[in-house]
Amino acid sequence: MKTIQVALQQWLVVDDVVKPRFLISVVPAVHRETGETLMRYRVDHWVLQREQRWQLGYYELLQEAIDACAEKLGMPEFRAPMTAPDGTIVTPAEQRARWLTGTDPRSGQPRTTSTS
Repeated sequence: MKTIQVALQQWLVVDDVVKPRFLISVVPAVHRETGETLMRYRVDHWVLQREQRWQLGYYELLQEAIDACAEKLGMPEFRAPMTAPDGTIVTPAEQRARWLTGTDPRSGQPRTTSTS
């Protein structure tokens, strides 16, 4: 993953095969409780047509935004339920939670890493 500054306050996050994945922009954001306007880093999923982009989130620091992109790039998409080895159904939310804790999304056991 690489981060390239493309404008004064915009960065493009590309994956390992140099495909654009996220656009980080400094934008004004309104705090819901206080109503004050704050400058935040907004991360959008990259699509060439601006109106088709969707947000990943808002972050206070550039490094937090870059870390969120890295985490999202390393995480598979969990869109459908899986059947666990014991026959139970694992929902996409459970799969995502297991992945974030470092366990296998299907079984819940620790993930094994192969060294070759």
